[in-house]
Amino acid sequence: MGMLAIIQKKSNYMKIKLLLLGLLFTAELANAQTDFRSGYVINLNKDTLIGEIDYRGDILMGEVCRFRVNETGKEVKYSPSDIIAYRFNKGKYFVSKELNGKNIFLEFLIKGQINIYYHRDVTGDHYFLEKEGTKIIELPYEEGVKYENDVPYFYSSTQHIGILNYYMQDAPEFQSRIYKMGKPEHYTLIKLAEDYHHKVCKDGECIIYEKKIPLLIFNIEIIGGIVKYQNTDYNNDKNYFQAGILMHACMQRLNEKLYIRTGILYSTLEANNVKEAVYKIPFQIEYIYPKGIVRPSVALGINLYSQFNQSVALTGGVSVKVDNSLYLRLNYDIDFIPNEKFALFPESILSQSILAGFLIKL
Repeated sequence: MGMLAIIQKKSNYMKIKLLLLGLLFTAELANAQTDFRSGYVINLNKDTLIGEIDYRGDILMGEVCRFRVNETGKEVKYSPSDIIAYRFNKGKYFVSKELNGKNIFLEFLIKGQINIYYHRDVTGDHYFLEKEGTKIIELPYEEGVKYENDVPYFYSSTQHIGILNYYMQDAPEFQSRIYKMGKPEHYTLIKLAEDYHHKVCKDGECIIYEKKIPLLIFNIEIIGGIVKYQNTDYNNDKNYFQAGILMHACMQRLNEKLYIRTGILYSTLEANNVKEAVYKIPFQIEYIYPKGIVRPSVALGINLYSQFNQSVALTGGVSVKVDNSLYLRLNYDIDFIPNEKFALFPESILSQSILAGFLIKL
């Protein structure tokens, strides 16, 4: 008892296609969904165009600016060679800069005696420094594991420390602070540049453009409903009550539309008039549409079970906004028995559930 009794040996190709299409749909959805927000563009003639800009992840916003005058206006794509800058109202500010013979958009973090910029690409995070009378320069950093005599050890580069010390040599009291600096990050660089500015410039203004957002945000979901199990030794003819608590975690700086969905759900199963507890722990990547009163979502991943080891999971949901921190929530979950040879491919349906509850933004 507690193990699957029936695992079909023939691959169910329709269910495999369903999951693969779902995976493709999620990836395309994350890239294709627009999120236009109020902002403006500064063109090459230094004219300001007021309208709406598509808010995406940092990688995409470092490559292209999608602009429209209003909701019914035609979308225009600007490359870093087409405009001087663009900005979201009271939000992120991107400027066009030439680096290694190529124009890219850099996020302007702080303007002062030393300017700090940020750019993210497929290789990771990059920070840049600019001081009046000098060219913009990257603050290089790398870390990893090296082997010496077959013994692994962790290393981190320090070239950025030397560059910061050189550009701030007119304030020698900052050297010890810079030497203690580890990996370059938004907060530490902005605070360092701000303090340096106030030290060497008593009258000039220092402007922090970076929108202060938490690195991680969490939403809590309290939910309950019915679940029906299939292809097991248990009573498959009845619906069981299922309830639990879920957490949705998002790293906003990477992509504020993608979440890690996890938590725990409880239900029971019955066989020979004996009930057994079933605990399910989801580990899924979830996309939640970020605008409007009604916000659809889709999640893909795996579920760990106390009774069935593991399943391949596909979840569709919708959130209805009640206020800024509370949403009504409805989910449809479908779990698949994984293929024996390819664990991420579905073999047959394990369970289906419909759950409703509340989602609370912390």
